[in-house]
Amino acid sequence: MNKFIKIIISVFISGFGLYFAFKGEQFDVLWVQILEVQILPLSISIFLLIFSIYVRAKRWQVILLPVEKIDSHTLFASTMVGYFGNGVLFFRLGELLRGYSIASKSKLSVSQAFGTILLERALDMMSVVILIIVVSPFYPYSNPIFRTAIFTISIISISAGVFLYLSQKYYWIDKFRHFSIVKVGIGKVAFQVFEKIFDGITLLRQTRHSFIILLYSIFLWIIYYSVTLLLLSSVYIDIGWIGPAVILIAGSIGLAIPALPGAAGTYDSVIKFALIALFTISSEQALAYALISHSASFFPFVIIGMIYFIFGSVRIKDIKKGSAGEI
Repeated sequence: MNKFIKIIISVFISGFGLYFAFKGEQFDVLWVQILEVQILPLSISIFLLIFSIYVRAKRWQVILLPVEKIDSHTLFASTMVGYFGNGVLFFRLGELLRGYSIASKSKLSVSQAFGTILLERALDMMSVVILIIVVSPFYPYSNPIFRTAIFTISIISISAGVFLYLSQKYYWIDKFRHFSIVKVGIGKVAFQVFEKIFDGITLLRQTRHSFIILLYSIFLWIIYYSVTLLLLSSVYIDIGWIGPAVILIAGSIGLAIPALPGAAGTYDSVIKFALIALFTISSEQALAYALISHSASFFPFVIIGMIYFIFGSVRIKDIKKGSAGEI
């Protein structure tokens, strides 16, 4: 599948999401909902979201210790550059941009850096699964679509985690290396991605700081939960203590759907659907929360990331050259 077709599909998915999100809305009511947002909880949420990037940087620092000790600010800057890239570039190329950024400031190779980034994403995926497992007993998922989505994502994530662990333990990846399907096209790209993940897992197995990595991961998702709770309160939505965790899960699903940069349309429609279907929130209020929360996690990251990108040593053209090479 060439890049042009992928872009067309992304445009279609985002367009469908935006249509669903804004279909039938009373825009005057929606505008009033947005204007009445409480500034204090919104401001605290934005601060916490930026602080969460520092926590990510500290976790990344611990993951990289078996290879090299890199200062927190350098890792924070590279992570922000990655978020900037994901916000403005297709195909989540921000992850590659992040890898090139840290490789240009350290002894790490781009492959090593990218492997640890993929490991971080795997940790996030497993964190979502654990959150689902924790939340599930306390909330009756009466809506069949949402229940099916939660179940499917859990099964896929757990299966992927088990497969990656066993593959690393028993070196299954070497057995696939000689198949022709992994030497060309999509199969080659997928195989390279798996190799990078295995590199990251190897680092995780080598480290003596697994418990610290676990603590950082837990702290990171406590921050995300707190942000969700604050943002809900900023638009006067009260759905208890379990509700914000459910919305956090829904938001993670929306962000994971392939779409235009910044998860345009997908995040907003998924959040709106979850609030309406699961908590009977009014359509305009649900969309107001989706737009406010999306903006709070998009614009600050893109702006700060852009500043680091402008003053950094990596350029977009580096990714275009490297994406067909080392990565």
